[in-house]
Amino acid sequence: MIFSSYTHAMPGIISAASRVRALQLLCCAAVAWAGLRTTPYETPSIHLAEVAFSVMHPAMQPASSASLNAAMYAAGAGLSRIEVIVRRNDTLDQIFRRLELSVEDLANLRAMRGLKVMLDKLKPGEMLTLSHRAGELFGLERRLSLTETLRVQRDDEAGFIANVEQTPLTHTATTTHGVIRSSLFESAASAGLRDKTAMALADLFGWDIDFVLDLRNGDEFTVTYDQLSREGEYIGDGAILAARFVNQGKTYEAVRYVAADGRATYYTPDGRSLRKAFLKAPVEFSRISSVFNAARKHPILNLIRAHKGIDYAAPSGTPVRAAGDGRVSFRGQKGGYGNVLEIGHPGQVVTRYGHLSRFATNLKAGDHVDQGEVIGYVGMTGLATGPHLHFEYVVRGESRNPQTAVKTAEATAIDASLRADFTQKAAPLLAGLVAAPAPPATVSPTAQPAASRAVAAR
Repeated sequence: MIFSSYTHAMPGIISAASRVRALQLLCCAAVAWAGLRTTPYETPSIHLAEVAFSVMHPAMQPASSASLNAAMYAAGAGLSRIEVIVRRNDTLDQIFRRLELSVEDLANLRAMRGLKVMLDKLKPGEMLTLSHRAGELFGLERRLSLTETLRVQRDDEAGFIANVEQTPLTHTATTTHGVIRSSLFESAASAGLRDKTAMALADLFGWDIDFVLDLRNGDEFTVTYDQLSREGEYIGDGAILAARFVNQGKTYEAVRYVAADGRATYYTPDGRSLRKAFLKAPVEFSRISSVFNAARKHPILNLIRAHKGIDYAAPSGTPVRAAGDGRVSFRGQKGGYGNVLEIGHPGQVVTRYGHLSRFATNLKAGDHVDQGEVIGYVGMTGLATGPHLHFEYVVRGESRNPQTAVKTAEATAIDASLRADFTQKAAPLLAGLVAAPAPPATVSPTAQPAASRAVAAR
């Protein structure tokens, strides 16, 4: 089987008689090899194979007996191939011992220059491919990235040889359209989007749309995104290139622009950054159990007590994000709030996050936090009937309805020196959104938010 590709490589050049003679010699080589399978490796069949090659075509002889020797050994030695799914906290040492592979071979691999770093940090769920015979390692494959694969092979003379192979990705700009029927995730899936891209879409418009409170049945979205494939096989979605979201009749648009330094930023069609001072929601895709209400009856105390914020019902452990840049002014327990975190922002604004199950590790009063940074996790400490986040927006000591009071400070405009380049690159992407397929018949928007599924801690 090793030499069959050479036999058919140049049809018509070798005479029929020569081909017959060559095949006869190859058959002899195969028989000889079969007789040697249970004995230490020897070379008579290799010599027969070399003769066969010289009969077929002198220029196609192997470069050396050593290389052919290695090829014949690999084909006839009955190597076992194992595909291993890495477990949580697995190391290669543990995997080798579990599979009864030579730890001495592993030590030799890790001693090779530059190879240790490629082998030591395994990721749960990734797959390793190992080839061995009776525990002796002959090959190892590991995908290092979307475009790089580490391949290690044993060589009789050089020991182990390692190579990092590059496999280019194919990028395909894909446009899809969807209409909200029940939730963003379900509608995105119906439009062919993966959850990762749906979440990226929500994050993209997270400064303008609260995807917990503001979403309505009949809202529409159109997305142009990068689909990635490798050697003809789909492997995942890349970045969103442009998007439009129609929420309660209002249209929001975004286009991705990559500057010369490689930094990617999303802008509106007129060149203003989508990023604003505050996110519309501090948690992702949760349903609302209670909205702002100055005369709400407290569910535990059974008293009329103003509800000065919004309750985001979500599973315990769901990450809570800082709504804006600021500094932690309070971290601890405070009455019915239970575990509460307060962040001070410019303009005498304070955001308050109550009923947390726990705080982010090492976060303390006085620390600076960035917008979107995880500051704690949903819980039900204090006066709470179920796990949820209580979120307040306070201006100069007065509680405001976060749905209407969150400031959308003037967005930063793209640098004037980049505007012409931005306009040129953005135009075809925005035109692609307009040319997207017409949406199916929509239902009338309702006064109630579309149902959205809560996302547990990741």
